[in-house]
Amino acid sequence: MFPSWLSAFYQCLNVNQPSIVALHCQEVGGKNYEASMQHVNHFIKTLLACEELQKYDRARIILDEDYTASDKFTALGSLYFIHQDVPNVLIWDFVDCKFIEVEGREVLSGNIENVPIKEKAKFPQHFFPEFKWSRKGFLRTRWSVNNCIFDLVNIHLFHDASNIVAMQSSPSVYAENRQRALLHTLQRFENDKYSKVPLFIFGDFNFRLDSNLLIQELTSKLVAKQFRGKKDQVNKIEYTEEGNGKVLLTIGSKSFDYYEKHSDLFSNMNKWLHQYDTEFQAYREQLMEFEISFPPSYPFCENVKDGVSYMKTRVPSWCDRILLTHSAKDIIVQDLSHPVVYDIIGKESCMGDHKPVYLFFHIKPGKGKSPAEDQTLLESSTTSELLRSRARTLSINGELVGNVDMEAINIHDYAVFEQEQNLIEEFRESIKNKASKDSDGDKKRSFQDVVRDVRTMEKVLKQWPGRSLDRHHSSSSEDYPSDDSEGKSLADVERDDVNSVEAFPLLVDHNENCRVVHNLQAADIVNSGEGSAVSERDVEVTLVGGTQGSGGCRDNSSGKAGVVMLAQHDDGVHVESSNPPASSNPVNQSGRERLQSGKNDQTSPSADFFAGCCSCVLF
Repeated sequence: MFPSWLSAFYQCLNVNQPSIVALHCQEVGGKNYEASMQHVNHFIKTLLACEELQKYDRARIILDEDYTASDKFTALGSLYFIHQDVPNVLIWDFVDCKFIEVEGREVLSGNIENVPIKEKAKFPQHFFPEFKWSRKGFLRTRWSVNNCIFDLVNIHLFHDASNIVAMQSSPSVYAENRQRALLHTLQRFENDKYSKVPLFIFGDFNFRLDSNLLIQELTSKLVAKQFRGKKDQVNKIEYTEEGNGKVLLTIGSKSFDYYEKHSDLFSNMNKWLHQYDTEFQAYREQLMEFEISFPPSYPFCENVKDGVSYMKTRVPSWCDRILLTHSAKDIIVQDLSHPVVYDIIGKESCMGDHKPVYLFFHIKPGKGKSPAEDQTLLESSTTSELLRSRARTLSINGELVGNVDMEAINIHDYAVFEQEQNLIEEFRESIKNKASKDSDGDKKRSFQDVVRDVRTMEKVLKQWPGRSLDRHHSSSSEDYPSDDSEGKSLADVERDDVNSVEAFPLLVDHNENCRVVHNLQAADIVNSGEGSAVSERDVEVTLVGGTQGSGGCRDNSSGKAGVVMLAQHDDGVHVESSNPPASSNPVNQSGRERLQSGKNDQTSPSADFFAGCCSCVLF
């Protein structure tokens, strides 16, 4: 079903042409994740290489895949793609409490506990006492787009373990468990140290229809017959017509069959079913949702030749949702020229048991922050920073990959796992390029180690003096220092030219340069290089560089933009519901500091440049 899933996904992108794509996945690796996690590599490489996403020159792909860390593993995956015509996008560092520029494409996989651009948590086990172990939780990122700051939260709540148990009360015990977890998450965001910003929360909420009330309505004139299992517990209920004994409805722990009326009820009677879609009511004070006009997103048949039928396992429900805070609604454009679209993908295609749900909208320029934050962001940015050229780079877990054939890459070669010895043999063997070990137990240098050292030296040489060794210039060809700058430490070099140099406070002389090289190698610093200039687009975006504190940590610092969000969950890689300058990257995705260089050779933007909007799609 992978080809049909991709085809429907690409079609959604082609129709909406979003500036930003946010794709939230649950159950990364599928239910049999130990054996199937290796296939995530193919999924990610396919997306990175596809023609439809080639103009999205920046990406952040965050995959929580380390199932050997059972106390932290959530199997969540958040994928974000930014179009090349969006001039500046920032992402929040939750450790240093500051925004950093999004440059190039970065894949963060395996164990991601130390990745600073995300906040992740697994729900406490007591929230779901019926389950011995789970992978449910949330993963949050914070963004600044066009001076608009907002959070994107990937979430996965617990499912109904038994149809028999779920139908016993309203709300069901499972609905109460989900409510406990979601309210806990919202309260956590409300009470944490970060500034409060508009929030979009989307994923597999596992919201179910109130089966107690629904079944009462469907069976009010039928006769019920219970069947019991070995432990004298009810494991099946049949509802028959009085008089002739014809079975019209059968309910089991993991079965729900309304026979010939099944498809018509759940595919064609959406408005009637909405009266039983009551779980969301508990969150209306904190969250809102656009009107649902599509059929329930789960559980669809997984036969690749059948994209419309429901499996007769659960009561079909709107499990996959895109919710938002009321402040988030205020940053969305809603008029005839910019309609909001809330729908499912692949209405007639097999997409797995969950069909992706997406939200397409445009963001208002200059919203999502306080007036004080607005001025701070504007003062911290310059025209040259907004239009500085960008590089098309790909890095995996902090290592620059370079121009190599995507087919030759395995993203897990660069991943770290808490207990690698506990990976199943098939997955462990698929990771081909790990460093081998000598007989004495010391690691041999892997190919990646050698390449990293070469690139580090390349970075250092690019910064090496072009004139006499007693003078030092920045990596920008235009930014030679004045004579009075000789003998300064690296920390005094302009921040626009060398970012985060505070980590290397060394005098620039011949002997100390050797120390710089050594420290750079130890820090695994990689340069992003140069790229194509920013171009304008019909749907323009104003993105002003942020400063430390913008958008978080309660510090009061912080065009219309279009976004697509998609929310889906299926058994494989699950899906849910545009380029910044190369000026700086204070913190890379693994928490290590980078040294960046770039050229300030762009012209000033026109006044119209700051009046556009950015289209977004959330999956």
